[in-house]
Amino acid sequence: MPSSAVVLNLWEHQMRPESAQKDPFTHAVIGRAMEVHRALGPGLDEIFYHRLLSEKLAAAGIEHLLKPRRELLHRGLVADLFEPDMVFPGRLIAELKVLRGAFAPAHITQLLCYQKCWDISTGLLFDFEKESLNFKRIIYTPVNAPFPPAEVPAFVSNRDLAMLLVRLVGEMLAAHGLGYRETSYQGMLSAALKAEGVPFSAQPLCPVGKLGSATLRCFIVGGECCVTLTALGERLTAADRAITQTYLRWLNLPWGLAVHFGRAWLDMQFVVRPGVSAHRFKATAD
Repeated sequence: MPSSAVVLNLWEHQMRPESAQKDPFTHAVIGRAMEVHRALGPGLDEIFYHRLLSEKLAAAGIEHLLKPRRELLHRGLVADLFEPDMVFPGRLIAELKVLRGAFAPAHITQLLCYQKCWDISTGLLFDFEKESLNFKRIIYTPVNAPFPPAEVPAFVSNRDLAMLLVRLVGEMLAAHGLGYRETSYQGMLSAALKAEGVPFSAQPLCPVGKLGSATLRCFIVGGECCVTLTALGERLTAADRAITQTYLRWLNLPWGLAVHFGRAWLDMQFVVRPGVSAHRFKATAD
């Protein structure tokens, strides 16, 4: 575990009133959101809170962008599209919710991706569903993670393809770092494979015996292997590897690559299909 890695804090504290007072700009935004909640009450559709908050911010002379879009590009192709509720350029990103329950990890992940894409460290989640306005302050901290060493095991039947995949994952890490959601890295890999002219199928539909067909969360690359991409957990888990093996079994492919863009580092491991001997294939020479 690299000692220099800075752990991405996904669970920042709920901001207390005194914390807001120390940040006048954030306090001003929260104050306008409280005015909106008092004026409209809880439980309406989100769009009404968006519109009235934007009006109050504009009246106060607070610069903001409502529902701006930004494309995440990789190798010149669109890998993902982000559309936060409000961006205060260079200062803050806010997401407005109407939630029956509490803020969920998916809401925090969503906001963190926006903060990373716009390079803004402070974010606010608002919930207008409760009897009083609920809000949470989220801090995004960039993470610098080294690319792990990768050895191609003997069971891999196409060493050149394996090394190409390792290179493409390394380029994704170098260009964009950690902190994006799973679908962002899947979009990056799709863009990279297209740019390289490598045939692939994303989220293939696979028959599962006589039970029907399942959409698998993976890539079939070159018709020879399976690649799974996950993100924002601690490490690549035994469950991640087992899922990759399940896909290999039903796709009848001999080997795969499981990749995890975690909170603090990248994990990558080659996986063999169950029932295939690890010594059945001999890797080609460099």
